[in-house]
Amino acid sequence: MSPQSQAKSRLRSLLTSGLALVVFFSAILVNQSSLLAVRQLKDNATFAESTEVIYVPDIRQMRLMTLGYNQAAADFVWIRTLEYFARHFKGDRKYPWLEHFLNQIVALDPDFTKVYHWAGANVLYGRRFTNENVRRSSRYYELALKQNPDDYEAAYRLGLNHYVELKSKDPAESRKNRELGLAYFERAANTPGAPDRVRSLVASISSRLGKHQLALQYLVDLYTQTQDVEQRQSILGRIEALKKNIGDGSIADDAMRFQAQWQQNFPYIPASLYSILGEPTDQLSEDRSWRSLVSDIAISTSIEDDGTGQ
Repeated sequence: MSPQSQAKSRLRSLLTSGLALVVFFSAILVNQSSLLAVRQLKDNATFAESTEVIYVPDIRQMRLMTLGYNQAAADFVWIRTLEYFARHFKGDRKYPWLEHFLNQIVALDPDFTKVYHWAGANVLYGRRFTNENVRRSSRYYELALKQNPDDYEAAYRLGLNHYVELKSKDPAESRKNRELGLAYFERAANTPGAPDRVRSLVASISSRLGKHQLALQYLVDLYTQTQDVEQRQSILGRIEALKKNIGDGSIADDAMRFQAQWQQNFPYIPASLYSILGEPTDQLSEDRSWRSLVSDIAISTSIEDDGTGQ
């Protein structure tokens, strides 16, 4: 081999070795950069968690920060709660601070009714369905009823939690949960402003649980308060079917008589008011002059004299 060829061969070897070294060190740099990026992500996650903790001050500090304007403080925490829930709902669906936020809102503004409903729904449906989460949800509805006993929506949702969502392999405990759910449905149905569908639901569940007289009572009540002709016919059909099933229609018969008397005497007032007034005791009579009702002739004559201007 000539000296020129040997020089080219050595140069080629040097270039190959240099290129290999460059690739090797580049791989090391890329690996180190990746490790650094992962470490930064972990640090950012840790920082984010610590930031959430920092921005969850004690309720006394919240009152101090808002100068005693508790409703403003509750609104501030409410906005923070919605942002926090939405971020985790799209991600890991883990909410370690959710109930802490909600408890602060309730403590700052107990009359914030919608928060109870939102909390009860999202504490349950934003997570896996477990009995523990159902009980967490029910706690907020119970707080709503404690604050406002006329909150039919909270009572209705408590009925759903106990009748539908709570699960048990023990038939006795399952029956107990359903009956407690029915009790909450009854409370909702008897709350002012409750829609008719709640009464219809109570009637259906009562019949399913074997409480036929209770079911009949709610159907009759629904029948007397419904004005729509088609709905009344549908309810009447359910009443008749239930009467045949239980073999006793005394309640329904009384309701039908009440309906007929109400329509005959005072059809222009609500059925609930007619049940208080009762049937009229005096028969209608002809119009009479007020003078014929005055037994003292002297008083009647005196009034007539005054009318002449004397």
